Amino acid sequence: MPTREVTFTVKLPIESVWSFMSDRKEVGCLFPGCKGVEILNDMDSIWTLKMSLGPFSRTIVMNAHTTEMVYHKRIAWTATHEHLITSGIVSFREISDDETEVTYHLEGHVTDHFSFLQDIVVSEKLGEVTRGFMKGIKERLEYNAKNEEKQGLGR
Repeated sequence: MPTREVTFTVKLPIESVWSFMSDRKEVGCLFPGCKGVEILNDMDSIWTLKMSLGPFSRTIVMNAHTTEMVYHKRIAWTATHEHLITSGIVSFREISDDETEVTYHLEGHVTDHFSFLQDIVVSEKLGEVTRGFMKGIKERLEYNAKNEEKQGLGR
């Protein structure tokens, strides 16, 4: 199963990072191609994504299920579509009171005929999606950090 992983640090307390990352709607809007996230309950959601590969694009619906939430440590999930299975883990590590390390790990596998060939394409797409998603999340967290800093200075 193709996998990708990205790690970055952000100048925010782990509580601020956790609060943002555990909000599926907030995080979902940063996922490349995300057209919407419908929260069904505490563990399940539906993500509508526009996926593009070269000149071809298609809107797909992924059924996502949170499989693990360990406060300030990690969030794990699976997401499925008719011919695609993905799973991921985002881990958090407190570096200091005001700095947190985030590691995002994503796996994807095509369940259709010739899946071994399609997994090669999925592998490349996973890399693109993972880098784009983590870039968006890091930028949003850094924006949040600047706002928290401004609010702290204004007191």
